[in-house]
Amino acid sequence: PVSGRPADLLACANYCFEAALRLIRPGKHIRDVSEPLQKIAESFGCTLVEGVMTHNMKQFVIDGNKCVLNRPALDQRVDDAAFEENEVYAIDIVVSTGDGKARVVDEKQTTVFKRALNVEYSLKMKSSRT
Repeated sequence: PVSGRPADLLACANYCFEAALRLIRPGKHIRDVSEPLQKIAESFGCTLVEGVMTHNMKQFVIDGNKCVLNRPALDQRVDDAAFEENEVYAIDIVVSTGDGKARVVDEKQTTVFKRALNVEYSLKMKSSRT
């Protein structure tokens, strides 16, 4: 069992995720998501981490065009759009008990590979190409 501030942090992340799940619906707008998440985080005495965003996904594309800033900042802006049917979103919720700014703890490098859509891949064998 977890108690104290770690329990508040986990409960805050859970409630923020549930709220985002209910707010990302067809007909609603991107601008409607971040304010309720901020209020939930404040009620738990936590802050959402800057720079973390929820974004839509397409086939073979990890990062789509539509994205939602969980914690809007002055130097970051996203275009407002409506959520539509049959869109898939990766909901990322990162909550902190501190000031909400990410810091490097360990210098280990992580690598994420994704396909470059503008590069044409040709297969070696003719049967593979067909």
